[in-house]
Amino acid sequence: MDSTSAPNDWNYETAISSVEEMINKIESGNLPLETVFEEFELAVEQVNQCEQFLNQGMEKMELLIETLEDFEEEF
Repeated sequence: MDSTSAPNDWNYETAISSVEEMINKIESGNLPLETVFEEFELAVEQVNQCEQFLNQGMEKMELLIETLEDFEEEF
């Protein structure tokens, strides 16, 4: 992740859980509008971090598959 991403202790599953909690709070209808906006902004940031994490994982997997295919072609 780049310099705008979460700290080293960031965890995908924890982030998803956090987003789900934020959505539940927003959907409860019990929050002041300003808090809804703040929660929504935080949720979007978390989702963006998750997407970036997944994209990086996919890139790594594709590279590993290419490496494996190249290795298999040699033999």
